[in-house]
Amino acid sequence: MRELLFPLKWAYQGATGFRNWLFDKNIRKAHVVGAKVISVGNLTVGGTGKTPVTLALLKLLAEKGYSAGVVTRGYKRQKKGLLKVELGANAATDFGDEPVLIKTSFPEAPVWVGEKKVAAARKLLETQPVTFLVLDDSFQHRSLHRDINLLLLDATEPMKNYRVMPVGLGRESIVPALRRVDFFVLTKTNLASNDELKDLIFWIKDKSDKPVLLAAYGFECFRSVTNKTEIALKDGAYLVTGVAKPDTVEKVIENRVKIVKHKTFDDHHRYTNLEVETMIDEASQLGARWIVTTAKDAVKLSPFHALRDRLWIIDMAIQFEGDLQAFYADIDRLARARD
Repeated sequence: MRELLFPLKWAYQGATGFRNWLFDKNIRKAHVVGAKVISVGNLTVGGTGKTPVTLALLKLLAEKGYSAGVVTRGYKRQKKGLLKVELGANAATDFGDEPVLIKTSFPEAPVWVGEKKVAAARKLLETQPVTFLVLDDSFQHRSLHRDINLLLLDATEPMKNYRVMPVGLGRESIVPALRRVDFFVLTKTNLASNDELKDLIFWIKDKSDKPVLLAAYGFECFRSVTNKTEIALKDGAYLVTGVAKPDTVEKVIENRVKIVKHKTFDDHHRYTNLEVETMIDEASQLGARWIVTTAKDAVKLSPFHALRDRLWIIDMAIQFEGDLQAFYADIDRLARARD
């Protein structure tokens, strides 16, 4: 069956390859905007950890005293067009769950969504100038010039999945794509085996001399929707996720709480009243006092008042290691050039 997909693979690979060739030869131009641009992207469809890395970058830039904004597509948002993300009861529906998570985590940072990222970037900078602009999910979006290209690779992802769609999960041919990388970011490194991590680093070093950052998924705490924090929930918990790779969430919290059931939904799922009622009923039947979920799901579940006394958010944070000195040096150099 897989062999029947190869003609489609070659067609898709040819189309993406031709588009990249146009940019490589400057036949199609990348637009420069009035801020230094850091692109966060990957090679495969979904679940690499782009939004957690974006959040970690915003924290790093803030700690260094640099202003930053975010431009993203706003996947599965209801409102279309070029929009500034504003928080509110319907924000996740209007703008998408990931942009709202970013805005919730960094209220002072301007976040804009738009199908055309060049236009979104210009509008953001027109309304609130910043030193750095972080582009979420933009490795393949080459119309906007970037100063640092971060390529995320999931340390737990089998290499066969990097084959171009529809045979694999790849968005483009992997080897030519490596020429555009400034830093590799290996995500979920603490969830991969030592052999998996060593093999991936060896593969990268064999094909590129670019620095490698390691991004571990660190558990911080459980946090209620009223912002009360708790390191450990003593009773059993009912886990709800609507993310690309729900197994990752289980691994992060498996030693932190007893999970009586893991209810999974599709990535970016929009929850309904009936689904929330079902969650509460099932949790009660299973003897689970708490319902726990990801921060990304929480921006959609928090508005349901029936959950307010039972819902706890899993706070996770990226912990960077690896060639950090080179990365920090590039950040500081770009900030000085901006000034």
